[in-house]
Amino acid sequence: MSWGLGWKRPSEIFHLTLSYGIDDPPENLARTSTSSPSSSSSSSLSSSSGSISSIFSQDQELGFRIELDWSASDDEDQVALKLQSQLMVALPMPQDTVVVELRSRDDDENVVDLGMKVVKRREPLRAVTMAKAVASGQQSDGTGVLIRLLRSDLPSSTPPKVGDAAVAGSGHHWTSLAALSLCGCGLSVLPVELTQLPRLEKLYLDNNRLTVLPPELGELRSLKVLRIDNNMLVSVPAELRQCMQLVELSLEHNKLVRPLLDFRAMAELRVLRLFGNPLEFLPEILPLHKLRHLSLANIRIVADENLRSVNVQIEMENSSYFGASRHKLSAVFSLIFRFSSCHHPLLASALGKIMQDQGNRVFVGKDENAVRQLISMISSDNCHVVEQACSALSSLASDDSVALHLMKADIMQPIGTVLKSAGLEEVISVLQVVVQLAFTSDTVAEKMLTKDILKSLKNLCAHKDPEVQRLALLAVGNLAFSLENRRILVSSESLRELLLRLAVATEPRVYKAAARALAILGENENLRRAIKGRQVGKQGLRILSMDGGGMKGLATVQMLKEIEKGTGKRIHELFDLICGTSTGGMLAVALGIKLMTLEECEDIYKNLGKLVFADPVPKDNEAATWREKLDQLYKSSSQSFRVVVHGSKHSAEQFERLLKEMCADEDGDLMIDSAVKNVPKVFVVSTLVSMMPAQPFVFRNYQYPAGTPEVALVATSDSSGINVLASPIGEQVGYKRSAFIGSCKHQVWKAIRASSAAPYYLDDFSDDVNRWQDGAIVANNPTIFAIREAQLLWPDTKIDCLVSVGCGSVRTRVRKGGWRYLDTGQVLIESSCSVDRVEEALSTLLPMLPEIQYFRFNPVDERCDMELDETDPTNWLKLESAIEEYIQKNHHAFENVCERLLLPFQHEEKWSENLRSKLPKTEESLKGADGPTLGWRRNVLLVEASHNPDSGRVIHHARELESFCARNGIRLSLMQGLSGIVKTVPSTTFPTPFQSPLFTGSFPSSPCMFSPDLGQRIGRIDLVPPLSLDGQLGKAIASPPMSPRGLRQLSLPVKSLHEKLQNSPQVGVIHLALQNNSDGLIVSWHNDVFVVAEPGELAEKFLQNVKFSLLSTMRSHRRKGASLLANISTISDLVAFKPYFQIGGIVHRYLGRQTLVMEDDQEIASYMFRRTVPSMHLSPEDVRWMIGAWRDRIIMCTGTYGPTPALIKAFLDSGAKAIVCSSSEPPESQSITVDGHIEWNVMENGKFEIGEDEADDENVPASPVSDWEDSDAERNVNRTFSFWDDDEEELSHFVCHLYDSLFREGASINVALQHALASYRRMRYVCHLPGIQ
Repeated sequence: MSWGLGWKRPSEIFHLTLSYGIDDPPENLARTSTSSPSSSSSSSLSSSSGSISSIFSQDQELGFRIELDWSASDDEDQVALKLQSQLMVALPMPQDTVVVELRSRDDDENVVDLGMKVVKRREPLRAVTMAKAVASGQQSDGTGVLIRLLRSDLPSSTPPKVGDAAVAGSGHHWTSLAALSLCGCGLSVLPVELTQLPRLEKLYLDNNRLTVLPPELGELRSLKVLRIDNNMLVSVPAELRQCMQLVELSLEHNKLVRPLLDFRAMAELRVLRLFGNPLEFLPEILPLHKLRHLSLANIRIVADENLRSVNVQIEMENSSYFGASRHKLSAVFSLIFRFSSCHHPLLASALGKIMQDQGNRVFVGKDENAVRQLISMISSDNCHVVEQACSALSSLASDDSVALHLMKADIMQPIGTVLKSAGLEEVISVLQVVVQLAFTSDTVAEKMLTKDILKSLKNLCAHKDPEVQRLALLAVGNLAFSLENRRILVSSESLRELLLRLAVATEPRVYKAAARALAILGENENLRRAIKGRQVGKQGLRILSMDGGGMKGLATVQMLKEIEKGTGKRIHELFDLICGTSTGGMLAVALGIKLMTLEECEDIYKNLGKLVFADPVPKDNEAATWREKLDQLYKSSSQSFRVVVHGSKHSAEQFERLLKEMCADEDGDLMIDSAVKNVPKVFVVSTLVSMMPAQPFVFRNYQYPAGTPEVALVATSDSSGINVLASPIGEQVGYKRSAFIGSCKHQVWKAIRASSAAPYYLDDFSDDVNRWQDGAIVANNPTIFAIREAQLLWPDTKIDCLVSVGCGSVRTRVRKGGWRYLDTGQVLIESSCSVDRVEEALSTLLPMLPEIQYFRFNPVDERCDMELDETDPTNWLKLESAIEEYIQKNHHAFENVCERLLLPFQHEEKWSENLRSKLPKTEESLKGADGPTLGWRRNVLLVEASHNPDSGRVIHHARELESFCARNGIRLSLMQGLSGIVKTVPSTTFPTPFQSPLFTGSFPSSPCMFSPDLGQRIGRIDLVPPLSLDGQLGKAIASPPMSPRGLRQLSLPVKSLHEKLQNSPQVGVIHLALQNNSDGLIVSWHNDVFVVAEPGELAEKFLQNVKFSLLSTMRSHRRKGASLLANISTISDLVAFKPYFQIGGIVHRYLGRQTLVMEDDQEIASYMFRRTVPSMHLSPEDVRWMIGAWRDRIIMCTGTYGPTPALIKAFLDSGAKAIVCSSSEPPESQSITVDGHIEWNVMENGKFEIGEDEADDENVPASPVSDWEDSDAERNVNRTFSFWDDDEEELSHFVCHLYDSLFREGASINVALQHALASYRRMRYVCHLPGIQ
């Protein structure tokens, strides 16, 4: 027997659906085309393969549908005829339809005509769907039958309109077709006949085998949707650009590499899908303004109409096991960042969304092209693009390395341009980037700060829009986190005045941001005035320090309750500075920053025990508690070692969540943000273990005053590439007053978390740059840190009350058990965390300072011996009972501390009562009574200039001041002879009009003045002749050069003065025995010669104006002086009367005379004077750049004239307590014409002054070949004092009287000056105080 097997290939079954009346939604059509036919058609397909069936379904409201099926094995012509006949039969008869027409009249637009008529009408054909049945073969695509149907002449639903052409010469039945779906039909070529449907709007060709599209596709001018997904297209016809009504174009999962798509005419396109194509570049999509859906590579982007909500889906690529791994966005970024496609609003929105992920930010930061394209988007004309680009850049800027990359890519150039523009939204967006960049790191902030950026930010701080003002102020504040930037910003007078003005603005968000900027700049006193904060009491500072101890902080809370009970005040009202370590740090923040009550703090501890330290109950023993489990854990050293190796005892997640909830603040969660809320100064101590050796780290809610020596955390690197600390004072020997490493820019919860990261109990805390552990390792008792911080914050204020609160200790006892290796670690921990060493040091040293009241509260009791993570209520009760007994035994100490803490409040009440009882007093007297006084710093620094013309006087107030201080035990330091001359051009470069009298030669008969820098100093009298008697070649440069970053390079005398003040922290009074002129305080002089010939016009003017000015500047004896000056008619009489006098700040000393006899027997006398001319000045700009030198110090200026108003303002802006100086302003400098002749302005420049005779510094022998006559005044040793010499003696007595009241009587500077002026009424001195801003 033989068997034969027969196999017949299954024929292809096609399903055709014709929808009349309505269009199926594109989703339904596509879904129908790819799914199996409906159940109604499947029943008909159960017959023989060659059968043709039709199904008619009708919906009265939605039209009707006709479904046709056929087999590909039949002849196409025969099938077409059969389908046509079935279609004719299935079509319903036309129905009567009422047509309503509304028309407005031509003559009257307000009248509308209504027209109604009845017509015969059938629903038009709107959609055609053709698909293969499931499990069909691939022999045919069925388009032959469809094309024949399209050519058939079927009855139309309505009469044809003019212009409607039939398809391929057939009837008008198919002209109304709007949607055509040929999905999954196996098409390899799209029939051209389908492109001739005039009203086709939707064409679906998914899941076919199309490689190309016919160019005739562009003739479908009404086409709105074109889907050709999952084909094999390698190109797109250029004629597609003619489909200008296209709304959706989907070409996913094809083989497009370089599609030539021209979207310039497709203004309506909203959906573009290119997902799954091996694209080498993205077509230009910028013209697609309405695009809201885009897919390409492995990403899908969908946005709403306004681009406010953007959804980005990224699909992971399937990579080979041996293939190189790529980032999930590498393909997308290679497309959108290659050209300018990223400037499209939709892609910009997507980038803003993508950059929210940390991994994506890191990847983009490494792509230089991506970074540059993002930066270029800042300059876009589209506001939304700028906004999204700035959002993305702000996210990128949060990473240090990426922020540096942005700076290298020159991000500040477009930022600077936008900041100067008028677009409000663009400026706001760019400011957000500036704020984030400046906050990221000090290195980035220093690179950002330029003159142009600072100028733009200052202008925006004064903008009319509050949000712009707020962001600009935040940017200024963030820039000031950098120490170098802070030095630049605090020296800006305009910025300071702007911040002070905005700090009292009416808009809350503006004045809060301005106050924050002042806080970051270290302008603590101005900040206090702006927010009307509490001033430090007259008695001095009050400091609270709290030890660490974990759950034993409950003891601290209980003792603080006793202090609050005794004073009736809250803790934050009693203290100026509050600090703590670990649990003490958490209390410091809760009480000092969050202003919580002690009851709330107690609740925090209870939650801390329940949430953080309470482990879950073991499942195998429900009766066991977490405490039993921990007891078992610590029974042996081996298990303790297991804790060290395998991690911490508790999870920090619950702890961090609790801290975040406690520290949340809508006004800002940084430590420095609390400085604007009128709270005490607070700091928390932690241990920075990422440095070697470990360093204390101070998290603080304040900034040090400008000029305070600080240590940069990561400023330099050694050769190994490891970050090291950089100290501003280097290897300094002696007094060290640099601040501890710390910061005020961390979040509050992070500060507590870092300070509480106790080893064994909680994991270390890290911010990806630094790592911290519990502050108890270096400062479990932070009292020493509190004293140092107080010195830095208030260098001239003494400490009145120092309160240190511990958590309880146990008595010293013998260690039990044998010695084990791991016990060494326990000993080290006990030693480092001990609070007794600090207590012993303070108890030893503070008695030497009896004005400091020191209180230490720390009970010693066995009941205080409990774990840091103790949560057993029984042990809590034992601790509370021990504390209660301690308070009762030491109630006198608690009473004393409460009494001491209440002194400032009592003083304020008494002062208010005195003020009310003495209302008739003038405002000036009240202000003087409460003015600044000499504080903690009581040393005096006396400053004199080099080559000072006053130094040789017989009576000089500076020498009298030295004697007075020596007699009264006042420590005075003398800084005399400030030196350091800047080199200038040698005099040999210019012609010399006369030679030195010390060498062979003669002088011209006419008076002459010349200066090598005449071209630079034209219009000034104090020019330097080429002959200098000090060995100097010329005059110093008036204004020191500026560095590229704007840092002013101080002259050597000013720099030496700055260094002296920085290294003299005990100096409380700076006495500037310096002369003044309009350029500033003269810190250096030099000598030269000056010649006047008589007779001559210049000599007459010189003599006349000298006499006039002398009378105008006499303090007394005016009548007697006038009679003496009337007898002076020549220069010879002048030098005989007074050979030493001062003219406009320039000292003239008569040297000699040379007489020449002319041919006509006329004698011409040339008078030589040695001039002492100002060489270098301390200008207002120099004062501002001497950051920190003048803060909290009293300045005495005892020159003939007082400083200029600009100089006084610079002193006060720099933090000076007061300036005492002469009320007379310095005269303007005299002018000189281009030809060298002096122009004396009597009214403006005519103030001259004759000083007392002075012995020459050196005796110069007459040259044997010189015919100069020596001055008789120089030979005469027994000189007589004129009535002008009384002024210096009176000034000496006045200064000594002022110092006596200030130092010995303890009077305020105002009162001391008033007493001195009352005794010496001829003195014209005033006191300038900082204005209340």
